[in-house]
Amino acid sequence: FSLMSINSFFKDISNIPDIPDFFNLSFCSIINLPKNVHVHDFTTNNSFQNTKHLFSIGKYNEERPYMYTGDLFEKNDRFIHMGLDIGAPIGTAVKSFYDGEIFLFKYNKLKLDYGYTIITKHKLKNQSIYALYGHLSKSSIKDKKIGQKINSGETLGFLGNKQENGGWPPHVHFQLSLIEPEGFDLPGVVHPDDREWALSVFPDPRLVLGPLY
Repeated sequence: FSLMSINSFFKDISNIPDIPDFFNLSFCSIINLPKNVHVHDFTTNNSFQNTKHLFSIGKYNEERPYMYTGDLFEKNDRFIHMGLDIGAPIGTAVKSFYDGEIFLFKYNKLKLDYGYTIITKHKLKNQSIYALYGHLSKSSIKDKKIGQKINSGETLGFLGNKQENGGWPPHVHFQLSLIEPEGFDLPGVVHPDDREWALSVFPDPRLVLGPLY
């Protein structure tokens, strides 16, 4: 996407807030992971579709030139990953990283899109930050309400199967945003020309999830 088309994801991209102060705040893991989790390298021909690891990590700000196929990505040449992926078995509980509220939720139905998606809103020392949880199960949005309060560590949903998560192996795409989303979507991968801008808008998820790799 160009920045002009990226603007369609947001209320306003002209004023990017500073990254919040995370000092002295306590956050929760969004998935319970075992020790020594496999960390992927998708900069080469390795494909997430062929992973044999029950639990795994996909990196933030990683160039993935071979992963994203189809019109959703290729016509815009998007392949730099702006979230962090956590792979785990289908049905694994996905939890809120912090106190907040349900901001938006819906089904992103395109092939290799997010599938069932929840976006949450949080206040970090009076500054708003948004978090997208993608590739969830249909059951994850059942009985959800916009503005619904959520607690740190509360189960938000569950990892979906390929029929409901956009066609991916089971994992959650977790992405932070400093700008309020216009809808229930965020550009999870961006064009190299938009990388610097995207890094200023989508902070490293490890700021709240800890040093997963």
